[in-house]
Amino acid sequence: MADHFSPTVIQQSIPIADMTPLERLVLSLIFDAEPDGEAVYFHTSLGPTDAIGLSIDELRAAFDASAGIDSTATTYIAERVAVASTDDTEIEIDFSGTSWEFIFQDIVRRSSTLRYVTAVSSFTCSKMRPDGFGGMAVLITADAIVGKSTNDILEDFLAEKDGDAADDGVHVLLRIREDAVRRQIDKIEADPTLTRLTADAVNDADIHAACLAVVECSDLSEEQGTADFRAALAAIRKAEQRLAPVS
Repeated sequence: MADHFSPTVIQQSIPIADMTPLERLVLSLIFDAEPDGEAVYFHTSLGPTDAIGLSIDELRAAFDASAGIDSTATTYIAERVAVASTDDTEIEIDFSGTSWEFIFQDIVRRSSTLRYVTAVSSFTCSKMRPDGFGGMAVLITADAIVGKSTNDILEDFLAEKDGDAADDGVHVLLRIREDAVRRQIDKIEADPTLTRLTADAVNDADIHAACLAVVECSDLSEEQGTADFRAALAAIRKAEQRLAPVS
């Protein structure tokens, strides 16, 4: 019998202040949880669990402490707590009827610092089966949850090869990446002539706003013309090589 695993990491540490007590409790049982300053790093080496068991008193305390804050966790747990016997000391909650992604989405919606949460999983198997390995990346924002697996990527590759994917003749020449901006900030921090702030003082919201501002005020028309001209010359050279008589 083959055992399947899905090690998963939530790449952003989640601020404790952004979670309700119930959300923190539930996520700490679905995942492993490590303190990271004033935040929590969630991860699991086997895969997120659908079934969690805990003391019903602990669950009710977290539930009561989260009252008044609308969340998927509160709604889902309320239905289970309501039918629990007053004599029960332990309770098991089956989370297969919802998803931990929705809990993180609620956190993002309320957070003043998190614009998104990303989860990365790998799919592994105790036997070397061809369908037992792969992975998935999930992006969770306040408005959407989107993901793509390695199988999805392979299907995209096949569609492109078969000509099913449209090529509109547009090629991306330049992108500004927020993670690259963060690396530049780390370098700038070492130069006191440019700033006295530490790199940690610049948060993700500052970087995002700055990138939007730079994009809005940048005029790359000259660079665009130069790139078009260079591409035209390169295309001519390719055609000359292709049409050159074979000696």
